[in-house]
Amino acid sequence: MIESEVKQLSKQDTASEKDALLLNADVQAMVQKMVDRGIDSISSVLERGGIVYPILKELFPIKSEKEVSDFLDELTRAGILKSRLVDKVILCPTCGSPSVYSKYNCPRCSSFDIGKAVIIEHIRCGFIGSKDKFQTKDVLICPKCKNIVTESDYRKIGTSFECKSCGSRFESPRMSHKCNSCDDVFTYKEARYEPLYEFELSEETRRTVARGTLPLASIIATMKENGFDIGSRRDILGKSGAMHTFDIVAKKRDVVVVANFAFEPKEEDIIALFAKKYDVDPTITLLIALTPPTKEEETVSKAYGVKIISPVATSSIGKQIVELADSMLKENNSDRARKESITESILEPKIQEEINPKHEEAKTSKTSESKQEKTDATEDSKTERRRRKEENSLEDTQSYTSNPETDEEEGRETMDAEHDSRNTDRNNWDSESF
Repeated sequence: MIESEVKQLSKQDTASEKDALLLNADVQAMVQKMVDRGIDSISSVLERGGIVYPILKELFPIKSEKEVSDFLDELTRAGILKSRLVDKVILCPTCGSPSVYSKYNCPRCSSFDIGKAVIIEHIRCGFIGSKDKFQTKDVLICPKCKNIVTESDYRKIGTSFECKSCGSRFESPRMSHKCNSCDDVFTYKEARYEPLYEFELSEETRRTVARGTLPLASIIATMKENGFDIGSRRDILGKSGAMHTFDIVAKKRDVVVVANFAFEPKEEDIIALFAKKYDVDPTITLLIALTPPTKEEETVSKAYGVKIISPVATSSIGKQIVELADSMLKENNSDRARKESITESILEPKIQEEINPKHEEAKTSKTSESKQEKTDATEDSKTERRRRKEENSLEDTQSYTSNPETDEEEGRETMDAEHDSRNTDRNNWDSESF
């Protein structure tokens, strides 16, 4: 009874430790980076300086190898991560470098000038020795009986090592290691023998992520940077009068985005989101899943008009949503421009029909005014001519009116002309008479 209570208390302590760690900025940054890049696990690589976890080195460049190792151990104990042993490696005890190679030494004189020997026995004379001692140019000759030895004349006993410095033969050499980084030589007793682990999010942490607890902050920040009005855990009133809760509600101009989180994009999650979509009628409906959808799930989502987004290495979830919404905005703008063009093409003939009668009326009015002006000009011309004619007549009349002086002079001139005429006639008559 007491043991079960102690275990229960231990579980509660672990749970509280986990909750506290999930609020830690470093933990949230690590999990967010994994989600954004679609990384399922944290793998290690061997570098000249030691064991390195690339994703953690990128996030925490100033943390030492020991600090990173302690950080991962703490998350594993709290149940945020689970570890899997991948390998064990030898590290230099002096500098910690994994750039180490092994050396074989003679156990008698510690010389590294040793060689591997194949031991054979000459069946005829019973001599036992290394095969190298039988070798003479292209044939084998027994060092004891001096006879040529063929493959059928000897049998292989085994292999051993032979020191070329002291000539001793031994089955197992003494092993040592040398560091390529600092040239230190050490034995297996002195070496650091370290495990290589691979870490991945525990199932419970995955579900926490799938509920949007951790990646939500990053998604909101990315969308706000790109001009979205966004809120989390929002209720929207549907056409039916029912309230629907979404993990994300965002708006940019005339595009409305709603999204829910899911651990896996199951068919029931897709259908449940479709029911909300049908009642709310947003522009884009998203199901953000921690794991990529299968082909069947993609087919179902397309049929219900729900887009599934999952983390990929090349683009974060926030960026994927922004790109999708911006693409929809461009499409809406193109449709709007096309509709305006169609409307203009329909309305233009009607406008022309309305304009033409007015134009004809104005033209007729201008023509009438022009004709009237011409008529008036003609009448004015006629009046002017009449006036001038009357003036000329008046002048003519005045010219015939008697002037005494003029009449007297003219009478005088007439009489002179008549006198000249009579004289001429007389002369003419006189001439004729003679």
